[in-house]
Amino acid sequence: MIEFKNATKKYGDRLVLDNLSLTIEGGSWTWLTGASGAGKTTLIHALIGAIRISDGQIFVDGYNLTRFDGKALQEYRRKIGIVFQDYKLLPNKTVYENVAFAMEVCGYSDRQIAERVPQLLAVVGLADARHHFPHMLSGGEKQRTAIARALIHEPRLIIADEPTGNLDPDTAEGIVKLFQKLHTEGATVIFATHNTHLIDNFKKRRIHIEAGRVLET
Repeated sequence: MIEFKNATKKYGDRLVLDNLSLTIEGGSWTWLTGASGAGKTTLIHALIGAIRISDGQIFVDGYNLTRFDGKALQEYRRKIGIVFQDYKLLPNKTVYENVAFAMEVCGYSDRQIAERVPQLLAVVGLADARHHFPHMLSGGEKQRTAIARALIHEPRLIIADEPTGNLDPDTAEGIVKLFQKLHTEGATVIFATHNTHLIDNFKKRRIHIEAGRVLET
């Protein structure tokens, strides 16, 4: 379970999260919506430990994220999968190498990498594109590579920040279906999007952020 308790974040005099409180149950799917500047991305960055909130607390499975030191944060991030809109792929590495490199920097052995990467590429439907470089991929294939990379630790929490923002509608729906599959296998999914069509087609809980507060849930 995820719980924000009176979470506040300021950048100088600018209030981005305003005493925000919300709860997300484990194993659930949550749409996260809000206009640019509403606080949506700040909430996500706080949840993944990329920024510290100014006041309040964040709990994940009973652990107080706001009290984690650098080592604890690193271990925590290994238990979550994070997917962004801009893919963040290494251009000089193939699909296989992009996923393998993420495992390598986390200390996995060559044997573990050789076993795990083909499995992940099969999950996201990229087994036949393993030797392709990012410039050879479509937007959907790039995002599927990013998803495969996010799954290296078998995360039970997957956070997606506008992962379909650069994709055409059909490709976007394909990406959502992939996340749906991961969700049905037990993962908690938090999916930030502006795409109301996706939300309408897959009716799950929606949290709407406006001016740093939860407006609709």
